[in-house]
Amino acid sequence: MSTTSHNIANANTDGFSRQEVRSETSISLPEGDYVVGTGSDIQSIRRSHDELVEKKLNSSITNHKYDEERSLQLGHVEEIFNEINSDGMNKIMNRFFNSFRELSNQPENETVRNAVRENARIVTGDFHRIQANLDDVRSNINNKLTLAVAEVNNLAKTIGKLNTEINIQEVTGGMANDLRDQRDRAIRTLTEYFPVTSYSDNQGQFVVNIEGVGSLVAGGLVQELTHGSTVKDGANSVDKGDVQIFFASRPGIPISDRVKGGSLGAMLKTRNEEIVKLEKQVDELAHGLVLATNAIHRRGFANHPVPVDAQGNPIPNAAKQKVTGINFFKEPLDLKRAAEYISLSDDIEKDANNIAAAIEANRPGDNRAALAISKLQHEKVLGGGTTTFEEQYLKSVGDIGLQTGKSKIDQEQSHGILAQAKSFKERLAGVSLDEEAANMVRYQNAYEASAKVIRASDEMFKAVLNLLP
Repeated sequence: MSTTSHNIANANTDGFSRQEVRSETSISLPEGDYVVGTGSDIQSIRRSHDELVEKKLNSSITNHKYDEERSLQLGHVEEIFNEINSDGMNKIMNRFFNSFRELSNQPENETVRNAVRENARIVTGDFHRIQANLDDVRSNINNKLTLAVAEVNNLAKTIGKLNTEINIQEVTGGMANDLRDQRDRAIRTLTEYFPVTSYSDNQGQFVVNIEGVGSLVAGGLVQELTHGSTVKDGANSVDKGDVQIFFASRPGIPISDRVKGGSLGAMLKTRNEEIVKLEKQVDELAHGLVLATNAIHRRGFANHPVPVDAQGNPIPNAAKQKVTGINFFKEPLDLKRAAEYISLSDDIEKDANNIAAAIEANRPGDNRAALAISKLQHEKVLGGGTTTFEEQYLKSVGDIGLQTGKSKIDQEQSHGILAQAKSFKERLAGVSLDEEAANMVRYQNAYEASAKVIRASDEMFKAVLNLLP
């Protein structure tokens, strides 16, 4: 009755496993030529538990959390390149090249020159926006990793403490069903962050391992995690200070690269693969745009008069101001972080007439420089001459779109598998109020029958006593 009452009271307790009284026949006693039974004894109070079902549930939780976090983080990245509700990089760069095409039609028009400069500012601003937003996603992931490390440590300490309490209670002959439920619940929460395995070793200690990494809890001992950053030559961590995860006892050896599942694995994969790849592609786009545009622009002449010699040949060095060899974008510009540092040159910022439309000085109507720059839009200048600016950008956007779409499908599938695993667990260990109520009636009837036996025995004993004189 007490166990049934406990089950009913915890029917809505998360992670509670139904408990059941296991009884066995008591030792029979000889009575003359007969052996008389002495009833039954309680053997144990066991919880409904299956290790295979528990492992399947934990694995399903890990997979679903991985897909869920991947979908969330990739969704944030995809929004950066979303051109549905606003002008994205592709449209902005097209306007930039079209403005040079317009300048080739009106090379002396100062208004068109100002439009070219303004469109160039918009291009550099959008590169800055993309890089800043990628940094924001990266920073958000780093912050979540920091918080996750603290939560994992709390869960590990809880499991270690429960291991000790379970060991004490069971060594003295008691049953630690409720404590084991609490430990299972803590492990299930832990599997949200990364895949784990658990077992009892030869010494009877309960061990929890991070798959592919190492032991996190062994009995009452806990290996806490910590976070920090490592500096590697050529790695993004030099610039970004990316959060890396370590065992506190081994702070020089990061374990981040070995975490392959759960929400931590999803965040690390998105940060270290998709974001790094996108940054590299956007940097290549910005760097290629600067080099290709400047290479043509330096050969042209600004919209300023150039002194000529006696034969009528221009003398650029004799001009009062710089008229050729002008960079449109500021150089030098390193490939790494090019999207962050791309900007117009000081000459172009100062005077729109420094925009070179002509290839020869003092030639009104010469539009060859402006026309050559406008043609860069469709020329294969990136990837060693294999792709255009538009193809490079669309490929980057397409890749992240495919990854995001796939992650959403994976999330839906893993959600269904998780729901199925939870259903198996509930059927095995969940409390059915109807079943417990039926048990109450069964126990009540058994109690009443036992009472009748005792009452009948008492009446018979009294009758025998009354026979005595």
